[in-house]
Amino acid sequence: MARDLFHQVVREALEAEGWSINHDPLVLKLGGLRMEIDLAAEQMLAAEKGPDRIAVEVKSFVGKSNLNDFYEAKGQYDVYRRGLLREGGQRRLYLAIDSDVFQSFFQKSLIAEIVEEDLISLLVYDVTTKRITQWITR
Repeated sequence: MARDLFHQVVREALEAEGWSINHDPLVLKLGGLRMEIDLAAEQMLAAEKGPDRIAVEVKSFVGKSNLNDFYEAKGQYDVYRRGLLREGGQRRLYLAIDSDVFQSFFQKSLIAEIVEEDLISLLVYDVTTKRITQWITR
């Protein structure tokens, strides 16, 4: 499966925050389907809490239409979230998006409403600095 344009940017941003990438991609085989979530990572928290585990689907939104890119991203997010739940729900899924896309497209009222009501967790990254600027956990 082709990687998104900013896959490596998100990987480096996660590593800069102390996350260990342990799957690139994370492959799920469920219900006769093979799915590949871009990245899986974990970070050790306080010893009594154990590791924090995440899966990250990176979306670059560089297509002809942000709305069409959103359709694809949301569809993948929904299927991957269901797949992760069937695997035991040990990882929180994030949709990784560029900060410019977050500040423009994701602030449109209908998109913001869908993201909030469908409990989509976002990881917002800055392409230039290769850093995570915001975690929105739902």
